[in-house]
Amino acid sequence: MKKFKFTIDGASYSVNVKSVEGNQAEIEVNGKSYAVGLEQEVNTLKTPILVRKDVQSKPGENVITAKAAPAPPSNKPSANTIKAPLPGSIIRLVAKEGDTVKEGDLLLIMESMKMENNILSEKNGVIKRIRVSAGEAVMQDDILIELE
Repeated sequence: MKKFKFTIDGASYSVNVKSVEGNQAEIEVNGKSYAVGLEQEVNTLKTPILVRKDVQSKPGENVITAKAAPAPPSNKPSANTIKAPLPGSIIRLVAKEGDTVKEGDLLLIMESMKMENNILSEKNGVIKRIRVSAGEAVMQDDILIELE
């Protein structure tokens, strides 16, 4: 039950709203009960209507001209690659190009989710190319190191 105090033309009224069902309310004014009909308020939209102009494409936009040329052979990853197991940042490179590594050797340290992770060699081989540097951010499955 809600209680209100109204002053109308200098007269004070104490109003208690007992119940509201649909458009009917039962109220008590200064101790006397009344059944009152409620009028629905017409709601107006306050959200502005957005009007946009049609998008005009410039000549040559959204047109695929030719297939991209394949990467030079020196940039293609070899079958023996060490990939990032999860996204993170390279903290320190331990191995360098030309080093001979065995399975389980420490290659680099990367930070991910506020933890340092040792990246180990998955195979025996010689480091052909290191594709990252200290401080670089990498995504999961980015190639870190290529082995021969």
